[in-house]
Amino acid sequence: MKIVRNTYPKSPLAPYAEPGDEVHWEIKNAYILVRDRDGKALFSTAPVNRAGLLRSNNKPPVLVGVIAEVKRKGWILEIENANNNNKS
Repeated sequence: MKIVRNTYPKSPLAPYAEPGDEVHWEIKNAYILVRDRDGKALFSTAPVNRAGLLRSNNKPPVLVGVIAEVKRKGWILEIENANNNNKS
């Protein structure tokens, strides 16, 4: 998987995902987006249950495509599956 677009502001307190960065998901109590080159956590979903569904509504989290967005600010974090370039 790779970062397609990230319009969130950079912060010196957190790792930043650049377009083209290779990433993967790890699951603990949430899905955590991890950058392949250095293992830094870039993003986390809301908490999930043992089945991998969001605890809040029992639906699967969005893991490909636009995974985070603040419409009011125009911030978007989008990833694609590099294996088949499909956005789901």
